[in-house]
Amino acid sequence: MFLTFETYWHGEWHISAVARIKDQSLGYEGHSDVEYELDYFVDTAAADFHTEKPVKDARALSINYPVSLERYYRQTWPPFMLDLMPQGHARRKLAEHLRIGVDARASDLPLLLRAGGNPIGNLRIKEAAEAEEQRLAAVRRVGVTERDILERTDLFVEVVDRFGMIASGSSGLQGEWPKASMTLASDGLYYPDAFVHDDEAVRHVIVKLLRSRDEQDRLILEGEAGYSKLAQELGLHVHEPSVYAEGVLIIPRFDRQVKDGVVQRFGQESMVSALGVAEFGHLASHEDYIDVLRRNSEEPFADILEYMKRDIANRAFGNPDNHGRNTALSKGPDGSVRLAPLFDFAPMRLAAEGIARSTRWAAMREIHRDTAPDWLTVCQAVFPDNPCEAQGLLDEISGFAEKILSLGNLNAFGIRDDVSKRAAANLIPVCEGVLEASSRRHEFMTTGNSSCPK
Repeated sequence: MFLTFETYWHGEWHISAVARIKDQSLGYEGHSDVEYELDYFVDTAAADFHTEKPVKDARALSINYPVSLERYYRQTWPPFMLDLMPQGHARRKLAEHLRIGVDARASDLPLLLRAGGNPIGNLRIKEAAEAEEQRLAAVRRVGVTERDILERTDLFVEVVDRFGMIASGSSGLQGEWPKASMTLASDGLYYPDAFVHDDEAVRHVIVKLLRSRDEQDRLILEGEAGYSKLAQELGLHVHEPSVYAEGVLIIPRFDRQVKDGVVQRFGQESMVSALGVAEFGHLASHEDYIDVLRRNSEEPFADILEYMKRDIANRAFGNPDNHGRNTALSKGPDGSVRLAPLFDFAPMRLAAEGIARSTRWAAMREIHRDTAPDWLTVCQAVFPDNPCEAQGLLDEISGFAEKILSLGNLNAFGIRDDVSKRAAANLIPVCEGVLEASSRRHEFMTTGNSSCPK
């Protein structure tokens, strides 16, 4: 089967590439090849080709699939296609709706075609978008107010339940928590995203709902809103804080922005895809993901520092859910590639099922210290050939640890005492561990390099 990819670039959709799936029954474990369209290459990338610098920004399907005249072969599907697939709650609901096996590999392609017409980012599958347009043609859209969303009125529940199965972008989001992509239109009402044309779009959000009736889940969802404000106060890259009401979280999307009445779409690629891995549940190290930033970011040191700060914040505030699909690259319409804004930062330590950190520091593996890293050694592992950058990194994260310690009561961010007491129980030892490493910064001195430029 052939799939046609479209890429949003400079205000319009372009037919960009074709993927061939050789055996649909194998799902994402089956062979594939991908080739860019000649016209797309000429129109968007030919001018850059003579520089011999790979075109792997928002014009490309993936940083591992630069725009070129080459045909890309893999023993599996391309990793970026897994970013377009529904997983978790969305996969279960869509599989039930389509009456196909939720875990069967043969279900991967039907689910991709159902969710790939309007996913996160600036890619879509042409065949999926056309099928969705046909599904929506005879459907009268129904809008809700922000108050309907935050109060979970019957109308809002009906809209999400009914239209979520029709409109791909409304329910094709990954993760274990139910989510719906909603867009505020110029008439002042929110609709499932696929029902709103770009010329009437005002604001794009993801509405995240409770995954169960468990009180811990309610505290986690409520805490996520407070954590977004907390992260912003700490100087982490937060696009815009989330808003919570009873059992509902409204998360502003950062892959869509409306500027001067025009919708801009940012490419988004999970760190797992950027690593070139076509798997779910893949376990990588922090060093692996940092190497992705080192090789691809426009500002590698700044993004590596941001990544390090997020790991410290996750430890200090009890968010062990740090797998590679909870971090992404953002590809701007200006051709930039950067670490995406923070998302899924929540007090997941409260989760009843217990969550272990899946991403760990390889530098700590042999000494079994991932739970309490030696941050000096970590910084040396991040910049093994540049002690000055390693020292600068340690100085920066030390300042970050001091900032965490100076926060005081977290009530100011809307975080309840019972949440902070449990989730942030390790805050002080985590920060003290960073500061202890900073007290040994003289160990960075090397022969002939006793000091680093300020």
